[in-house]
Amino acid sequence: MKSYEKAIRQLQNNCDFKYPDEVSELQLLQWRKRVVGKSIIEVTWNSYIRQLKTIFKFGIERQLLSFTQNPFNALFIREGKRKRKTYTFSDLERLSFGIKESKYLPDILRPVWFTKALIMTFRYTAIRRAQLNKLRIQDVDLVNRVIHISPEINKNHEYHVLPISTALYPYLDRLINELKKLKQPEYAQLFNINLFSRAVKRKGKEMTVDQVSYIFKVISKYTGVTSSPHRFRHTAATNLMKKPENLYIAKQLLGHKDIKVTLTYIEDDIESIREYTNLL
Repeated sequence: MKSYEKAIRQLQNNCDFKYPDEVSELQLLQWRKRVVGKSIIEVTWNSYIRQLKTIFKFGIERQLLSFTQNPFNALFIREGKRKRKTYTFSDLERLSFGIKESKYLPDILRPVWFTKALIMTFRYTAIRRAQLNKLRIQDVDLVNRVIHISPEINKNHEYHVLPISTALYPYLDRLINELKKLKQPEYAQLFNINLFSRAVKRKGKEMTVDQVSYIFKVISKYTGVTSSPHRFRHTAATNLMKKPENLYIAKQLLGHKDIKVTLTYIEDDIESIREYTNLL
């Protein structure tokens, strides 16, 4: 809903109209010319157009709008391949083990075990921020060492299973034991800083995605490593796709429905190409 609302705000802010029927292709083309490559990138533009096209399609099909064809047709821009933001191995080690209890540690990163569980889960599952935020205690099966991602919280609306690695297991085990001490029910939120931190204003409420983002903003400042939940996802995918034979593993871990999306994580490796051309 937030994504669609943002797209609508962008349309309202950039095109002069009172009613949706007044939106013209000329206005949209002028908007595109004015912003793409200047204030927004091609990927962002295409996201807006995809969402707005869907909204207008709904209105046209139900005869709520007078258009004979969707004004957002043919407005997409071909996206150039961008280098994805990833962590180095050194970055991962600093994030995983560089946060320790001390008088200088920001209060929002306490308790340390919770912050580490959060970081390790993103690192070893490549889960999306919104998915992690919607996980429930009952979604974690420590016996079989898997995390169940229900269709309701998955971007492609399909059931998905994530493995719990040996490195991740003790962090999730600690988290669930702490939740049990607080007598949290099985349907309670798995990651909820508001149950454990003294530095929050939402005590007793569920943790929001904005709180997750804020925690990583503080982590970035404290560790000196620019970090975000999605960067762990890019890192896992990029590292796996350094060997294209890992395509199936990367696709399953990331939960992609379309394998073409997984293939976008293949980075140009000139040395590998040189190695094979030397054999020609």
